Amino acid sequence: MIEIRNLYKTFGSLKVLDGLTLTVKKGETFSVLGKSGTGKSVTLKCIVGLLAADAGDIFVDSVRVDLRDRKSLFSIRQMIGFLFQSGALYDSMSIRDNLIFNLTRHHKVRHNEADEKAVHYLTLVGLGRSVDKMPSELSGGMRKRAALARALVIEPRILLYDEPTTGLDPITSAEISDLIREMHSKFGITGIVVTHDILCAGIVSDRAGVLKDGVLKYTGTLNELAETRDEDVKGFFRNPL
Repeated sequence: MIEIRNLYKTFGSLKVLDGLTLTVKKGETFSVLGKSGTGKSVTLKCIVGLLAADAGDIFVDSVRVDLRDRKSLFSIRQMIGFLFQSGALYDSMSIRDNLIFNLTRHHKVRHNEADEKAVHYLTLVGLGRSVDKMPSELSGGMRKRAALARALVIEPRILLYDEPTTGLDPITSAEISDLIREMHSKFGITGIVVTHDILCAGIVSDRAGVLKDGVLKYTGTLNELAETRDEDVKGFFRNPL
């Protein structure tokens, strides 16, 4: 479903990705673990074409991500939902209208249908009684749920998550992670989660890898990562932050 081959990305003299290679199978959720500044978010932005890689290839559902081919890039983006670290909700709109705007503006859905979909997906993530609240009226966990509903409402085949549990207490973090896992199972979604939260990765992941020095140092289940003799990987599990 997603294939990354020998991806390189630098910013000036800073080398961020140094030959990253990754394959995520259809219906699988893969977590990219790593400390802040290791290139996790850069990887996601390259997948959706927000950043251009210096070298390497990215394929989404066998279609090559190419910023020069606007038609193919648009087609790829139509199948991908993105959950930003901050949630990125429009503060001037209710959460219902956040979802409606996404559907009517970017996916050309009629307003009545968009409204029905918005209420349906907000209810699905546990916000059925809060559809007309403003983002400022929501707790941190509720904002994450609203952002997840906005990503889900386009009925994506792929979901990308940039630190989905940042700023949450451990109990709420586990609730959001459980919800992500539930939605992926319910809809057969393929996902990539970038995080330094081992609790989150343990709940949502089928497989995971540790990003260090611009490459994935090791991939496998969380149990396999925890038991590897690779010192870089072991060090991350001892000091995940």
